[in-house]
Amino acid sequence: MPYAFERESNMTKNTALLGRSFRPGSAGFTVLELGLLLAVISILCAIGFPMYLSYSRAQETDGAARVIVVALNQARQLAITRGVSFSAETQTNPNNRMRFCSGTVVPCPGGNVYTEAGTDANGWRTLENGSRITAGPTITFSSLGAATANGILRVQNSSATGSLDVCVAPSGRIRVQAVGTACPPN
Repeated sequence: MPYAFERESNMTKNTALLGRSFRPGSAGFTVLELGLLLAVISILCAIGFPMYLSYSRAQETDGAARVIVVALNQARQLAITRGVSFSAETQTNPNNRMRFCSGTVVPCPGGNVYTEAGTDANGWRTLENGSRITAGPTITFSSLGAATANGILRVQNSSATGSLDVCVAPSGRIRVQAVGTACPPN
């Protein structure tokens, strides 16, 4: 029996080290403590949620622009490896889609449309995250990988609060830039 009392006394010492004494009437938190915690959490949410939404929309726009860069690089790579010109034809809102065709004739003639996994039967691929293509000229790459002219495709996020330009230089270099920035020559 002395061992059981000794063990209980050690447990009481350990709980006193935690900063609270566990007496029968003092278990839990007070209403004041819970209210203060709720106020702090509410203030953090009020500050953090708009910042999160802004970040999320910026990432959506950037992601859509990067998808277009990858697609245009694929059209350029097809032109180089196949030794013929390839054009990237776009359709703006509400379709928001793009397709490739061999040659320089746009709209793409039926037999020259490039199809693969991820495209429909007519070669169209769509932006999947709800973003929109708001300006989309036809971009043509020669068999050497150079673009026939400067071209700027504008991408806008689904809530229409942000846009980015995808610039294609005559050298064939493709980059993402802020709206209104001039497309560099190379």
